[in-house]
Amino acid sequence: MNNLLKTFVVEDDPEQLATLKQIITNHIMINDFDMGLTLATSRAQDILDYLQTNPAVEGLYFLDIEYTGQALNGLELATKIRELDVNAKIVFVSTHSEMAFLTFERRIEPLDFVVKDLGQDTVKAKVEKDIRVAYERYTKQGVVSKAMFSYSKGGQLFNLPLDQVLFIETGTSRNKLVLHLTERIVQYNGKISDETVAHPELFRVHKSFLVNPQKLVRVDKQNQLGYFENGESVDIAIRKMHDLLALIKKSQLSVELS
Repeated sequence: MNNLLKTFVVEDDPEQLATLKQIITNHIMINDFDMGLTLATSRAQDILDYLQTNPAVEGLYFLDIEYTGQALNGLELATKIRELDVNAKIVFVSTHSEMAFLTFERRIEPLDFVVKDLGQDTVKAKVEKDIRVAYERYTKQGVVSKAMFSYSKGGQLFNLPLDQVLFIETGTSRNKLVLHLTERIVQYNGKISDETVAHPELFRVHKSFLVNPQKLVRVDKQNQLGYFENGESVDIAIRKMHDLLALIKKSQLSVELS
């Protein structure tokens, strides 16, 4: 399902990991939410490995603060998740309540901080509530932000359907972007790095190109090019080709590969 909200758990205590898995899967099943438990692991690095090979994930993450003997702690993991998944919904489940303020200091913006010492029933209730809140926000975000594209020009804000956007490229002068739409081209002030963050449904295929994967009709793997229905094309960086092909396969997009 394309609108599936992916859920992740990192907990190095086997018993607590099993408990969280059961709470999450049961609550999803009972409520028939369009979401699933994608990965439950004791290793923090497993999440980063997944996100680096599966772009455009907007997930719900349940993390601890401390992972004994591992290179990453929960705060460091959350920071890296936020870099890879800008719309991540992060919940800390930990005994270290005194660390909660650090999540604000590091601008992680967690959805919740669940203290394990409150007891199993309270933890279960809070985790279930976090699932419901995250799912509600995700579905609303899908209706509002994913359907529209916004840009500012001459002090005026313009909104248009996302399916009109083919790609964005850097302009010939600094901080200028060229927006290629199905029926016209618009130039406006901006940075492609900012647009990458603002519109996670678009995919950065090259330092100069941000594309709408839904509008690609063909990818020429040998010549590193992506084509659109109107005949326009963009360069695809070698290091981005693998991720783009993975995205096309995962999203089941109708793109010719040659």
